[in-house]
Amino acid sequence: MQALEGRVAIITGGTGALGRAVTENFLVAGAQVAVPWVVDAEVPMLRDRLKARFPDSQLMLRRADVGVEDQVKKFAADVAAKFGRIDALVNLVGGFWGGKPIAETSLAEWQQMIDLNLKTAFLACRAVVPIMQQNKYGRIVSVTSRSGLSGAGDFAAYAVAKGAIATFTSSLAEEVLADGIQVNAIAPSTIDTEANRTAMPKAKHENWVKPEDIARTIAFLCSEDCRVTSGAVVPVYGRA
Repeated sequence: MQALEGRVAIITGGTGALGRAVTENFLVAGAQVAVPWVVDAEVPMLRDRLKARFPDSQLMLRRADVGVEDQVKKFAADVAAKFGRIDALVNLVGGFWGGKPIAETSLAEWQQMIDLNLKTAFLACRAVVPIMQQNKYGRIVSVTSRSGLSGAGDFAAYAVAKGAIATFTSSLAEEVLADGIQVNAIAPSTIDTEANRTAMPKAKHENWVKPEDIARTIAFLCSEDCRVTSGAVVPVYGRA
């Protein structure tokens, strides 16, 4: 685990299946963590995982929809006011949908994937980057996917939205590198979560990548040890 002692991190989607592992990892590594949330049921799941091991001063949980411009902007400003800065942003908010060819995909279904996966990352980065630029330091990690890098029949809306994250990452990385901000993305294959096991009960779950392993990769990309990598998409495929 990479040391993040004293760093301030925003983890969007930090109460979700992957997010809970990432949030715990950052807290254990010494970071002060701010998590915006919208799903009521996920908050006690995160608290149960953390088991009161961390002081309230280290974890900020607040209802905020990072898909809503005013809410994400206010959340970022509140985090900076509370902790004095923002050192890392991890964009985990996203959604999966598929099962239809492009010719049968509605505009609403297409737009939902863009909004959940790309718009949220864009709004969070736009709110946080100016704060990082003031401090001349930052680490940003977003999530694309294996199918986003190669395409996937009957899952085009999801694959295109995730693929756009890779282009967004390289574009932003070029813009802010001179400000001491490094921007990268990870590309998971199927993640070993309870929901995925339920949806695919006959799959080889032992080959899927674990949330805890992804969390370690994200922590490295947000740490001082990651000094010369920016604009990269890091595959985290497990053995799938």
